[in-house]
Amino acid sequence: MVCFALSAEENSYPTDYLLSYPATIYTEATAPLNWQKANWLQASVIILTAGSLYFLDDELRELYQRNRTEFTDNIFTGAKQCGEVKIVLPALAITTLGGYLAQNEKITDTGLLCLKSSVLALSVTQILKMASQRQRPLKDQGEQFWNGSKFSFHNDSFPSGHSTLVWSIAPIIAEANQPIKWIPPTVYVMATLTSLSRLNDDQHWTSDVFTGAVIGYVTAKLTLKTTPHWQLSYYQQGQGVSVLYRF
Repeated sequence: MVCFALSAEENSYPTDYLLSYPATIYTEATAPLNWQKANWLQASVIILTAGSLYFLDDELRELYQRNRTEFTDNIFTGAKQCGEVKIVLPALAITTLGGYLAQNEKITDTGLLCLKSSVLALSVTQILKMASQRQRPLKDQGEQFWNGSKFSFHNDSFPSGHSTLVWSIAPIIAEANQPIKWIPPTVYVMATLTSLSRLNDDQHWTSDVFTGAVIGYVTAKLTLKTTPHWQLSYYQQGQGVSVLYRF
């Protein structure tokens, strides 16, 4: 006989999980207050890299488009789907639900982590898009910020949403599948190809893609550190087996 027992811990999980959203935001916002020398050095390198790419954006765009071919278009057409919000977020929700129904601990936990990371990272990116008012390269209006005549929701080049999304889930999937050696490098390769697809398609500047990747990656790492995990464990109860959900 198999019976199911719910521990008191289970009831608190939905609340703990939802409260971890503002907790992660707070951790990210206050992180510089606790940074050590190495952290400041890393932040400086990232800022300098983003700044350097900004000044090279126009030249790099010419390089990408000069080398764009039907072959590169075909490669990146598939890769960019990994950064499509309308595809990825529903897929994550369905996968998480499927993992829950199948009582698969790893799938459920990974799905919940990915959903949280992607939502938080995309929120940051959307705020920056509206604040920066940068036009996409294919509009041929230049690479400057605030270069439109008025505020527009269509001036949304910086940062890249595709790059943000794919890098907000890649570290989590890689972490969850470390024992399977080929999965971590594969997800990072796909994340890189997705980011590069935005450059090939002339949808974003290089600094857009780089910044999106940083936002996604940092958010994923913080999510892994500040989110409760879904776990299943089995124990004997009388003559049967009881399933205990622990969080």
